Amino acid sequence: MVIKSQSFFAYSRIGSYNHGESSYDFPFIVPVGSFIRNNDDLRFMDEECSIKNVNVRNREIKILETENFFIPMTTPFFLKRSKQTVNFIIDLKKEIGYEKLLYIPGVSDPYLIPHLFSLGVDAFDTINASVEGSHGVLYTMMGRLNNGMDHSPENAEFIHNIIFLIKNGVDSLTLMEMVERWNISSKGREILRILEESRGGDFEEVYPRTTGSVIAGGLESLERPDILRFNSYVTGDYKKSNDLETVLFLPCAARKPYSQSRSHQAIFEALGSLRKHINEVIVTSPITLVPRELEETYPPGFYDIPVTGNWFLEEKENIVNSIEMFIQNNQYKNVIFFLPEDMSFIKEKLNIDQNFIIWKKGESGEFDTLRETISEIVSRERDGQKRDFLKEKLVSIAQYQFGPWIKPFISGLRINRMFNQFMLVEGNKPYFVYNERLGKLTIHRNAAHIFVEQNRFLVEIDNFKPTANIYSMGVLNCTEDIRQEDEVVIHHGGEIRGTGISKMSHQIMLKTKKGIAVKVRN
Repeated sequence: MVIKSQSFFAYSRIGSYNHGESSYDFPFIVPVGSFIRNNDDLRFMDEECSIKNVNVRNREIKILETENFFIPMTTPFFLKRSKQTVNFIIDLKKEIGYEKLLYIPGVSDPYLIPHLFSLGVDAFDTINASVEGSHGVLYTMMGRLNNGMDHSPENAEFIHNIIFLIKNGVDSLTLMEMVERWNISSKGREILRILEESRGGDFEEVYPRTTGSVIAGGLESLERPDILRFNSYVTGDYKKSNDLETVLFLPCAARKPYSQSRSHQAIFEALGSLRKHINEVIVTSPITLVPRELEETYPPGFYDIPVTGNWFLEEKENIVNSIEMFIQNNQYKNVIFFLPEDMSFIKEKLNIDQNFIIWKKGESGEFDTLRETISEIVSRERDGQKRDFLKEKLVSIAQYQFGPWIKPFISGLRINRMFNQFMLVEGNKPYFVYNERLGKLTIHRNAAHIFVEQNRFLVEIDNFKPTANIYSMGVLNCTEDIRQEDEVVIHHGGEIRGTGISKMSHQIMLKTKKGIAVKVRN
């Protein structure tokens, strides 16, 4: 009997479980009658059960353990308190790891399955589906209906369909969107909010660096780990890429990157050469602030939001606080806003008297005012700075992607365009290649020594030559900065063995011996 983990998404995973002549793709529905007791012998999925004591939040929990499963000897009543549910499952997974599958009997409420799966539950059952179905309850995409008929078979099929969808969510890195949308149950919303707010630090450690996309449909998106990462960086570690003292805040656009939108093209045309004297920052939600040089990276280049012209109070507070921190951290002397009327709350909250220009799209007069405002500042400042916009972009993306520590190692590199790609090179040796489609830099083997010397983004493997994939059983150690989908350097005792993309976070990589840890590039 073998468990093979195929892919991870934060605490969730998909894979296969071979059981005798049968094979299951997990997450899966535990077959009816999987528990069999014969006198004192208890078996689950034909595996012998033993009782193990596990310490969870200073409480000793009894767990049934088999060759391939952990089964807490608890009851579904713990779902009555969402905070207890979240804490229990996360702390339990930290304790038991990812070698075996987690099954909690009787908690498979169909409207909570995506949320429980996102916490790390691997196996579900149809106990509730059968009981409720036999009492006339039908599960639907819009919630429960009660018509007095027996709906047990339809309810079981409903759960199977949910399992199928969340599996695809892991494979396509879109699980978070599914969980956010599946908010039929208020209990589900509670679980998601508690996970993001109360256990956000733990969640961030296992959350992928990039996902398929960010479909930000509600306030829950404000607390997504990938959104918070970017916000935290821009309002904290980010430093402007030049010595300019003027910043222009602009509205977002539906098209990504923003610079390809018609509205931003119109701004470029109106400003012309004046742009080299200012730094541009886009104001949006839930990402809040996007410096122009970071617009192509994740998440600002990969999100979508409903545009209504109405802002939640939480969004307004995030935006205003972020602008204040950004201006202070980057010591801007001149601040200009060119924003639509629905963002005038910024003017009120920051008590701005001048240089706040309301942009009424379709009218050209505001462009004249914007040009005049910037021209007056330029004539006064006379910065005369020459700018390499492409170099600023690549260096800024590198700092966001790897951390501010990398700047001195790449600032002296040149930019070459080879094979239709931009590269940061030293001499004729490529160090980093810019992946325009993903808005990130890939590490060339020539740059691997930088990461080894700085002990950053490293995966140490046993003494073998990696090929296409490195499985977690071959990993000896890894640095704590690694998240799923990160660029990493592979080494053995400091000897470089290649580069690649991590398919697990550092925490999971060290807690399992099953599954692909790194996809190797060279």
